[in-house]
Amino acid sequence: MFHHDGEGAGTTWARVEDGFHVGSRHGEFLGYIDRQPDGRFVAFDLHSRIIGGFVDLTSAMRAVSSSSPSRTA
Repeated sequence: MFHHDGEGAGTTWARVEDGFHVGSRHGEFLGYIDRQPDGRFVAFDLHSRIIGGFVDLTSAMRAVSSSSPSRTA
C-alpha cells in the first residue's frame, strides 16, 4: 500500500495489480488509475468517469484525490 500525504492527506492507495491502483480516504472509495499500453495513466473517479490522462502516476493520484470531496469527521 502507498499512503499519500500532503494535498490528498488521508488518502491510501493500493496496487491491485501491476498498473492498476485504487484510492480510498477514511475507508471510502475515491477512484482508480489504470496504466495504458502506451505508459500513460488514466484516472477515474468513484463513478468510473474519466478524470484525465497523465504522464506519471503521482499526477494521476493527485487528480483522483482532489476530484473527490473531503469528508470531515
